[in-house]
Amino acid sequence: RDGAMTTEENTRAPAKSLQWLAAVIAVFAAMILGAVWLGNLETGTLKWTNTDFSNYWIASRLVLEGEVLDLFTGQDNYFRHMLAAFGEDYPWHNWSYPPSFLLMIWPLGLLPHATSMVIFLALTAIVFLHSVSVFERRIAPPVAALLVAFIICNLVLAQNGFLMAALMLYGLGLRDRSPIWAGIAFGLLTVKPQLGILVPIVLLFGSNWVVIGSAAITALLLAATSVLLFGIDSWRGYAQFNLPYQASVMTDFSGTFLFMMPSLFGSLRSLGIDSAVAMKLHLVFASVAFILFLIGLVRLKDAFARSLLLLVASFLISPYSLVYDMGALSAVAAIGVYRSEPPWARHALHTRLLRGVALLPILHFVLSASFGLPIAPLFLGATLLILVWPHRPAG
Repeated sequence: RDGAMTTEENTRAPAKSLQWLAAVIAVFAAMILGAVWLGNLETGTLKWTNTDFSNYWIASRLVLEGEVLDLFTGQDNYFRHMLAAFGEDYPWHNWSYPPSFLLMIWPLGLLPHATSMVIFLALTAIVFLHSVSVFERRIAPPVAALLVAFIICNLVLAQNGFLMAALMLYGLGLRDRSPIWAGIAFGLLTVKPQLGILVPIVLLFGSNWVVIGSAAITALLLAATSVLLFGIDSWRGYAQFNLPYQASVMTDFSGTFLFMMPSLFGSLRSLGIDSAVAMKLHLVFASVAFILFLIGLVRLKDAFARSLLLLVASFLISPYSLVYDMGALSAVAAIGVYRSEPPWARHALHTRLLRGVALLPILHFVLSASFGLPIAPLFLGATLLILVWPHRPAG
C-alpha cells in the first residue's frame, strides 16, 4: 500500500489515545480505592474530604434519609449536616443546584464518602471520554494530551465537570445524527443552565426542531419528576434561599474560587476590583461577545465551527462559570487544533490559541492565582474574533 490508512484503520487509531486515557483513569481509581479500603481516606489522612464532591454526597444522604428540604431552607441548615459528617472544623461549602440535579446523584450516598467519590469520578470520566469520541469520530492522538489539563483539574477538585461536559458533547455531536438523544442530553444539561445559555440560539439557527422538542420535553420531565419526588417546596426554597445566596457568593465572597472563574467578571474580581464595577465591565464585554456570536452563526455554516463558537462565546458571556466547567470547550478546542480542514486553516495564530484554550482549566488558575494574570478572557476573546473574522479564500 502507499502508506495511506484505510477507513477502518483511520477509525481505530483515534480511539487508542482515548483508551490510554481511560486506562490511566482506571489505574488512578484502583489506587485510590485501595487507599480507601485500607482506611486512609475515610479517616481523613489524605484530606480528600474537602472537595466539592462532599456537596453531592451530603445531598444524596439527605435524599435517602428523607431530609431533602434541608438543602433548600438556608445555608446554616444545610451546612450543619456537613459539620456533623466531617467535623466542626470543616471548611465552608454551599448547595447551589436545583432539585432536578438530585435525580442524577441520589445513589452516591449509598456508599462511604471517599469510595463513592472515586467511583463517581472514574465513571463520569469514562463517560466524558466516550462523549469526545461521539462528538469527533476521528481523533488525532495528540488530542488526548491536551485533554489531560481538564482531566487533572476535575479529578483534583472532585467536581461534576466530566458529566456536564459529556452532556454538552453528546448534544452537539448527535444533533444531526440522533436528534432525540441530542435533545435528551441538552435537556439534562439544564441542571446547570449557565453552561447552555446559547444552545437554544444555535439550535434555532440550525433548524434543529427535533432536538429542541426533545430537550424541552426532557427538561420538563426532569423538573416534574423532581417536584413529584421532593415536593414543590424544594423549588420554592431553591428560588427563595439558594439562588440569592449563590448570587451573594459571586458578588460578595472572596477566596480561591475567584482564581477559578474564567469570565471577565471573575477575572476582574480576582484582581481586587469591586464586584459592581466588575459586573458593569463584564456586561459591556459580554454584549460585544454576543454580537460577535450572532455574526459567527451567520458566517459559519460548518457544524464543528458553530460548536466551537457556541462554547467560546458561552464562557465570555456568562459571568458565572468555573474552570472545571470547561471540559467540552477543552475537548472541542483540542480537536480543532488537529482537524485537517478547519475554516481558519490559514490562521496559525488561531491554532496556537486553541492549544491555549484547551489547557485553560489549569493555565488560567495557575497564572491567576500565582501571578495575578487571569488569561482566559484574553484567550477566549481572541479566539472568538478570529473565528468570526471574514476569511478570504486562498488564491
